[in-house]
Amino acid sequence: MKTILSLLAIVGIYLIAFTEIKQAETVSKPLEITIHVQPASIQPVEPVVPVIHTTDKDTFVKTLCECVNHVYAELPESQHIPKEILIAQAVLETGWGTSRFANEGNNLFGIRTFNKDSEWLLPVTWDQNKWIGWGVKVYETKCDSVRDYIRILNTVFAYEKFRELRDQNADVYTLVDTLEQYATKSSYTELVKKVIKYNIEGIYEL
Repeated sequence: MKTILSLLAIVGIYLIAFTEIKQAETVSKPLEITIHVQPASIQPVEPVVPVIHTTDKDTFVKTLCECVNHVYAELPESQHIPKEILIAQAVLETGWGTSRFANEGNNLFGIRTFNKDSEWLLPVTWDQNKWIGWGVKVYETKCDSVRDYIRILNTVFAYEKFRELRDQNADVYTLVDTLEQYATKSSYTELVKKVIKYNIEGIYEL
């Protein structure tokens, strides 16, 4: 009987020691856990379209230039319009951004539409409900009108001479002389050149 009890005691001690060894092995063995993470889809960030403000002259020119830079980022340099010309025309057409067409129609260049079904405006003293065959085009944003102005000078037949001389690196005053068809006023190109000379050059860094 004593012999049996002794054997059972020895077996029990062995089992306890074996269990502790296995537990120690289990604890010391690093856990192998694989976590599968679904890669997040990266959406391209659309560049923010600059807002052109018309609160004062300096702000108008500064924010207009920001819009121009935004548009030019998408165009080859060969299609850029000299900023002096662009700004001078916007100044003349809107009175430094103060006109009704600029602030109600977001139109900085007096661009017309001949589509009756599009949005348009007429001079304030005219009947706004009477279609006369054309209207001053309304844009969603002022920067949209800048983009359209650049498109017009780059594609419309009337400005073919402008594009030809631009390719020859003509100066801004020579280029302005090719814009006589932009407005009906005979002195228009001279006015554009005066704005460039006295209100833009040496005053604003473009």
